[in-house]
Amino acid sequence: MITAYDKEYKATKRIKQGKTSLESPFDELAEWISATWDVVVLNVVYDHADGLLRAPRIQVILEYQDHAQKFSKGFNFDKKKQKAIAKKFIEIIKKQPEHGYDITGLFVVFSAFDQIAKEEADEQISDLEIEALKAQIANADLWEISRCFGGVTFMFYTDKQVAKYEQNGKKELYARKYFSILKRYDEFSYCSFADFDIQFDSKENFDKNYESNWYYYYK
Repeated sequence: MITAYDKEYKATKRIKQGKTSLESPFDELAEWISATWDVVVLNVVYDHADGLLRAPRIQVILEYQDHAQKFSKGFNFDKKKQKAIAKKFIEIIKKQPEHGYDITGLFVVFSAFDQIAKEEADEQISDLEIEALKAQIANADLWEISRCFGGVTFMFYTDKQVAKYEQNGKKELYARKYFSILKRYDEFSYCSFADFDIQFDSKENFDKNYESNWYYYYK
């Protein structure tokens, strides 16, 4: 689960909205994981990973990013916890001999729902609303308001302008204006201004160091 367009995200969103619920054997596994590590598990998905091996996979979708981090070790997933969850899943399904699940090479991955939900909220802000915000700000030095993966960058024309507006308190003012729009789409109340931030940058930097190319800029 990487984006709001993934089927796992859409299925988890329906669970969060109360439209569907986890069924056996995944409800039992989710309850066990939640109780064992004191986390909130919204969804558990069984599928097969892409690639040549097509190994069976369990996707554990936690509600919060800090809960998902409990299952990481450095830059990788915690192997002991992966193995423990895979073992528990096998124990649960073996109660039903006719379960039909392939468990050869079964592995477990983890992701967080709230981070993608925040990005989805941001994506719902229309270009018209961004243009209206620019008109409200009415700053001739503001070139563009750029958005990518939930991040927001107010682009001025020059580096000098960036320094100027960072020093005179405009960053918090602009952040609050943008955040007031974002909250309209924050269905699950995950967005908090205390954790919200915007960036200031310049068209000068964009042109000089990224060849005026948004792909290079966000790469």
